Amino acid sequence: MKKDYRKRLLSIIDGKEYLSDKFNRATNNKNISAWGRKKSPEAWIKIHFKTYPRLNRIKLVKVFQNRKISLVDVLKNRRSSRTFSGKPISIKDLSYLLLYSSGIIDHGFAPDKSRRVYPSAGARYPLEVYPLILSDGDGVKAGLYHYNVKEHILEVILKEDLKHWLLESTGNFKPIIKASVVFIVTGVLDRTRVKYGDRGYRYVLMEAGHMAQNLLLLATGLGMANLAIGGYTDSKVTELLNLELVKEVSLYMIAVGGYV
Repeated sequence: MKKDYRKRLLSIIDGKEYLSDKFNRATNNKNISAWGRKKSPEAWIKIHFKTYPRLNRIKLVKVFQNRKISLVDVLKNRRSSRTFSGKPISIKDLSYLLLYSSGIIDHGFAPDKSRRVYPSAGARYPLEVYPLILSDGDGVKAGLYHYNVKEHILEVILKEDLKHWLLESTGNFKPIIKASVVFIVTGVLDRTRVKYGDRGYRYVLMEAGHMAQNLLLLATGLGMANLAIGGYTDSKVTELLNLELVKEVSLYMIAVGGYV
């Protein structure tokens, strides 16, 4: 073990370079200067919303009873779980998770001035969320959906059992098919790159982490098991969601479900 570690260390010292090293250099800030613009370009201000206007829609719950949940207690209790009960999720709990993890909570503002519950570089909001429901529940059937954040609704992409797809995509990771829902998070890179260039990719990755932590903590507050997943085959997600390669990329999966 020590010998192998030393070999790896020596290879780095000898100049072996990873692609991530090149990415790091390419996205370094060379200098920082205060912006003197009186008015930002329209492309830096306009917020883009992805929608599927031809698909069927499911209304989500917008008003919830006040939940007295201690943030400190939630932080203490959050644990990654690989054991789920297989119990379906209700439309109410699904709505709650989506709205307060990634939704718009200040609907009194115009779309380009709306803000969400997680930080986004330049308020560009490149993230999209696709809930993959694993079993029929109260108000929502098994299948693949898109969260229309602007209207706080679900758009129905596929109504079918996708457990087999999940197994293939995650290297036969069997615990995941007992989750209630798997949230697939993607990023539309050009929304952020238009302002920040290649460094924007860094910001999109950071943003996915911010939003995912919201989702994990909310699930914990509901008493639900949760697991952040990065081990999956990107091309399978791209194919399932029919993403335009490079323009929208897969970033994360978050599994949520009942404890056993």
